[in-house]
Amino acid sequence: MDRLLECALFVVGLAFGSFLNVCISRIPRGQSVVTPPSHCPRCDAGIRWYDNVPLLSWLLLRGRCRHCGERISFRYPTVELLTAVLFVACYVRFGLAWLTLKVCIFVFLVVGLIFTDAEAGLLPREFTYIGMVLGLGFSWIAPTDSGATAFLLHLFGQPLPTEHLLSLLDAILGGLVGAGFFYLAWALYYLVRKTHGLGFGDIALMGMSGAFLGLKMIVLVIALAPVTSVFYIAFLFLREAFKPAAGLTKQNDTHKSFLGREIPFGVFLGSCSLLAVFAGELIWTWYLGMF
Repeated sequence: MDRLLECALFVVGLAFGSFLNVCISRIPRGQSVVTPPSHCPRCDAGIRWYDNVPLLSWLLLRGRCRHCGERISFRYPTVELLTAVLFVACYVRFGLAWLTLKVCIFVFLVVGLIFTDAEAGLLPREFTYIGMVLGLGFSWIAPTDSGATAFLLHLFGQPLPTEHLLSLLDAILGGLVGAGFFYLAWALYYLVRKTHGLGFGDIALMGMSGAFLGLKMIVLVIALAPVTSVFYIAFLFLREAFKPAAGLTKQNDTHKSFLGREIPFGVFLGSCSLLAVFAGELIWTWYLGMF
């Protein structure tokens, strides 16, 4: 029975991943995700149903359009396979429960946001705003660990509410802390540099993640995301520094080129949010065990 459900979830994940690819391609361009039907962006030929089977069609076509031979981005099978694997991982991790549905929805939204930010530099509100509402709603239906909020209530001498109400409060605090922390970071950076160092989409993403993950896990995301992004920035800097000087006559030109680059921070926020879902408890246990 478990294997049957896992296979079914894998197929469902492939289908949702295929829909995500449509969203990733069209939403940043302001296009409808319903019409027109799938077509090649180069030759505009319609894609037949047998060429639109998630993952399998890409493999059979060897990553090219049947009509014009244009390459089909590797992003398409990656999103489909990743979504399918994560859907199965949700079931393996949480079992047959409302919590699995909640986490699958969160995974769907976050994967879409990660790849949209990586490709277009945008974090669409069609994902984040709807995600905030869904996260708050599912906090009542599928309560998660609300220990951090319970601790705060105890600290301030407040009685503990019912499990569902505590979970909702935890989701609200998680969203406020996640969005509030990065809004403060944006405000401070803007005061100092008079420019935007962070997009409002990143703030909305953290509000959504906080609503789904709760206070305890969103604090973990706040701690991990900047660290992971620093490694990426260091990699970019080293690559720029040691790249052959094609047209660059001074080292300062390399620094200027590097500093002018926009970093898709939503990729790191989303990736760390997914890490918190599946390994957050292990990370917290390891960290607190050092004290």
